[in-house]
Amino acid sequence: MEKIVEKIPHDRVKDFDLVPKFFEGKRVCMFDIETTGLSPNYSFTYIIGLNVYVDGEWQIIQLFNDDGKSEPEMIETFGEMIRDYDVLIEFNGDRFDIPYITKRIQMIKRKLGIDIKNCFTDIVSFDLMKCIKPYKYALGLPNIKQKTIEKYLGIDRVDMYNGGQLIDVYLEYLSLKNEKNRELVLRHNRDDMEGMLFLGAVLGIDGISKGHFTDIKYHVINQNESLIFEVEARLENPLIKPIFTSIDGCSVNAEEDTISVRLPIFVGSLRYYYGTKESDGFEVKEGYFVPVFKGYEGKCPLYKENARDKSGFIMLDDSFLGYKPLIYDYISYMICAIMRSTKK
Repeated sequence: MEKIVEKIPHDRVKDFDLVPKFFEGKRVCMFDIETTGLSPNYSFTYIIGLNVYVDGEWQIIQLFNDDGKSEPEMIETFGEMIRDYDVLIEFNGDRFDIPYITKRIQMIKRKLGIDIKNCFTDIVSFDLMKCIKPYKYALGLPNIKQKTIEKYLGIDRVDMYNGGQLIDVYLEYLSLKNEKNRELVLRHNRDDMEGMLFLGAVLGIDGISKGHFTDIKYHVINQNESLIFEVEARLENPLIKPIFTSIDGCSVNAEEDTISVRLPIFVGSLRYYYGTKESDGFEVKEGYFVPVFKGYEGKCPLYKENARDKSGFIMLDDSFLGYKPLIYDYISYMICAIMRSTKK
């Protein structure tokens, strides 16, 4: 087994890397694997790449199965290296990398009699792909592949081969031991590992829908003879790229460290129902209202046109506008709903 270590200059990733801040107080590492196939029953691991955060900077460490026989040593070394960490970050690792390694541990014991401890039992995994997936439509992404997200963030790297194509390159290396093939397989994994550092920026996008903003201010504006309720706030983590998305006349516009939410105001009469049916009774309120999508379970009273309506409205009265926690609660929900909408 060969071990390759590379330090990544902080200045290269500092504008993208939100991992240390989001997991403050936790010891964090990342990993990605290269295999000779998709099935752990009929293939094996030939590279395990790790990003480890040490003394305020990242290191890329690659464990390379350079002889085709070092998989048990490589997996065992990997397990020892992550033993002191709290969080293991990956990209699609919950679905592929972690189950694959787990199965290979079982296969190694059954076929070779080597007992390797399952290295995932004492660490929490965090899948960056799952983190960005809910915002695919809001960000206009054609898919959620790592390279696609990197390109969205402005990282446009050139990769001559994909993982599947590199299987033959690696197998040829085992036969010829030529430096070119070795460099190709290591470079692909190394670039994936560095790309994961840039993907830390997606945590800022996820933070928007999780209410990571402060300094809320609101305005009522007249736009084309229609009233708009606009809420502005300051983001806790600046964005790498502006975001604009909308659904049913409700919009989110975020850029750098500011976010603006615009919601149409309905003027008229609506009903507050005491139960889930018309027969449960209601009271009629007249005034100014803003929409809320179905599923809202916040602290504000919900007004509707009919008892069975899934969505509804919140009244812009003094009890709401005079209490910022209520505005924060409502706006947080609406941002999440707009950002996670699957409507194009």
